Amino acid sequence: MLQENSMDARWTEENIIELLKKTVFDTFDIDLSDATPQTSVSDIGLDSMAVLDVIMTVEDTIGIKLGRIELPKNPSLQDVAAMVARNVEARANE
Repeated sequence: MLQENSMDARWTEENIIELLKKTVFDTFDIDLSDATPQTSVSDIGLDSMAVLDVIMTVEDTIGIKLGRIELPKNPSLQDVAAMVARNVEARANE
């Protein structure tokens, strides 16, 4: 089970992907239970504004502000999770 609102949680890319899937479902009612890490956000039906909405919710959930939100043009769930994980790691090393 994911620990929410705790920077002490081990936010691995796998955990973050699960959080992304839950957030997309809670926010947009899109079931991603069959989505793989390689599933692109456009395949899910999300545009860049929807991705930002998901990222802001993830920030609230993990309890940190993401400093560098750099993603490819059509990111996969893996791309988004890796970006979040880099930010979490950078924050932990401050």
